[in-house]
Amino acid sequence: MSEQLKEKLRNEFMPLKNIKVFSNAFPVNIKIAFLKSLPKGIMGACGLILDFFEGRVNTDITQNNYMIVYASQKEIADEFRFTREYISHCINRMVESPLCPFIKIRQGLNKANYYIMAKKKELVDLLKQIYKAQQEEAKIKNAEKQDKQKKEYRKYSNGKTSTFNNFKQRTYDFDLLEKQLLGWEDIE
Repeated sequence: MSEQLKEKLRNEFMPLKNIKVFSNAFPVNIKIAFLKSLPKGIMGACGLILDFFEGRVNTDITQNNYMIVYASQKEIADEFRFTREYISHCINRMVESPLCPFIKIRQGLNKANYYIMAKKKELVDLLKQIYKAQQEEAKIKNAEKQDKQKKEYRKYSNGKTSTFNNFKQRTYDFDLLEKQLLGWEDIE
């Protein structure tokens, strides 16, 4: 089971076969393939925007806003010293690409948009599935190993008698001997 999930991970999240580097649990391969699909004039700015999103994504699985980035275009523009209009243009061009790793959710006028890191969420969920499958396989393998050891133990222990119990017991009074050796024979 885990091998099938690993193959799915390789097929979906490693489109560039020659690069197998991961950064912040987000494959650099996907990022590079995505950035190559964009026009050359905005590649650098889009790379910065993706880094901004990755740095501010909520990775706490216990919260409702898991894998969501709350960032206004003005905040992003101020961070990189671009205009808000240029950031808006870059994000809109990024969203148009079929390889876009996030989903833009527009809330309305005078409200900040938010972005769901869908590819990163899929990757994390797939990695969790692989981990669970590996744990289950390890449990099964461990149980089989224990059964095999029990069978071997039973096979060797059935016809044999213990040689440890076949010795002659002592015939002397241990307490009296101890007292004599320690010089306590007068104390009684």
